[in-house]
Amino acid sequence: MKIKAACILFIILFVSCQKKITDLEFEKNVMTEILPSLIDSTCIDKRILFKPPTVFGKEVYDKEGNYSTKITQEERQEMQDWKNNLDSIQKDTSKIIIAFDPKIKKNKADVKEAFEKHFKGAKIFNPKEEVESEYILDIGNIKLKNKFQLKDISEFPKDKNKNFIWNNKYDFVFSGIAYFSRIQFDKDKKFGILDGGFVCGGLCGQGFRIYIKRINDKWSIDEVEGTWIS
Repeated sequence: MKIKAACILFIILFVSCQKKITDLEFEKNVMTEILPSLIDSTCIDKRILFKPPTVFGKEVYDKEGNYSTKITQEERQEMQDWKNNLDSIQKDTSKIIIAFDPKIKKNKADVKEAFEKHFKGAKIFNPKEEVESEYILDIGNIKLKNKFQLKDISEFPKDKNKNFIWNNKYDFVFSGIAYFSRIQFDKDKKFGILDGGFVCGGLCGQGFRIYIKRINDKWSIDEVEGTWIS
């Protein structure tokens, strides 16, 4: 009887472990599938953020109080240079490098209310068993859309002030840092929610709450909400 009970316990534990692995692998697969769309929806080429000329034309009033805009030749040239620069960036075929930490961590925010408000009738699933708080995503084989390309953040130089990203010059077009939390699903794994962000400088960036859903076994972004901006 003892041997039989031990065997039953072993089978239960084995099935339980298999379920945990399956759930984790499922999440990894979803993240791998959805990541190109996540990057496209949250990242930008920060070169396009450069500002146009601050002064372009001056209001001039005549004796009757009517006004017109007087634009100097220098202002016209500055505006044209700005447009030419923007056009050059948009035509540039260089890859836009995004620094990415492949360690995907558990979301610190409580997203239950947001999830159930967005996906009417769905309930976020919280397993009773303690699951891994983080995992490593294999980004080497993930092909992104458009001109973006991921580079492991560990490959960037470091300094004691942690400003290594912004204080270095690179031989590639570096645009910023992208990050995402782990995905939380409903019990049937039809809907998911995660947080993320894109940082393009010391005071440049935006956070996001992202809702995803499965349609015909394909995962897609349902909506992206802004959570913070700098």
